Amino acid sequence: MNNYDESVQFYMKEAASYPILSREKEIELFQKLEDDDQFAFEDIVKHNLRFVINVALHYNNRGVPLSDLIQEGNIGLLEVVRKYDWRKGYRFSTYASFWIRQSIQLALRRHSSLITLPIRKSRLIGKISEVISAFTSEHGFEPSVEEISKIMDIKVEVIQQMLKLRETVLSLDQTTDEDGIPLMERIPDTQKKSPLQYCMENQTRVKIAALFKHLNEKERRIMNLRFGFEHGKTLSLRKTSRLVGLSQEGVRRIERKALSKLNRPVFREKLEALL
Repeated sequence: MNNYDESVQFYMKEAASYPILSREKEIELFQKLEDDDQFAFEDIVKHNLRFVINVALHYNNRGVPLSDLIQEGNIGLLEVVRKYDWRKGYRFSTYASFWIRQSIQLALRRHSSLITLPIRKSRLIGKISEVISAFTSEHGFEPSVEEISKIMDIKVEVIQQMLKLRETVLSLDQTTDEDGIPLMERIPDTQKKSPLQYCMENQTRVKIAALFKHLNEKERRIMNLRFGFEHGKTLSLRKTSRLVGLSQEGVRRIERKALSKLNRPVFREKLEALL
């Protein structure tokens, strides 16, 4: 049996209790979602939790706890549900896999201290990621290196180098399933907090955190730590100051400034609409 901690095993057990949706049922739920059926949204989420675990397992043992990888993947799942167009013919899992992996990869990048890329290369990798994202949204699958090269008018060799460099920075040497059994089917039958509750709690957090894009990097960092948007736990002034390398008064001053920005009428209206 895999050596996952008890909370992760509890989580996996409950996620495994929700069967994989048939194509017909999947279409039915997304049709209901078009009418803003919240129950349909919840059903789609809970029946894809095991898929998120499947993806997260590929990135395990990379310095970030599996529970955190699953949480980041769940955030990606929540963000992508309303982007999916069932009329295009491909399964939701095919479409969602890119967004879930991207969410997990970004979390690994935040935790990684392996390599600091030159600005030029970092920007190019960012542009490649944007192309992959746009292509995936349009077609339901990721573009090949050749397709990325054609879209960006950049040599295939350069695209390959940048993609390899991105993987190196993330330290994402994905594991393979040796006996060919899908990892989704390997989720152990052994859980605690409801995965549906877990995801729904994050849904509002994701929406509120989206407003933080209007803050500068330091303000976002402090708000995420102080109000629990980064790891789901609020931190004291003392702990936050240690993490960001500022005095407690410095943290307090930046926090007040950020709150003042978010208290502007345009942002306050958006925030009130989420609560």
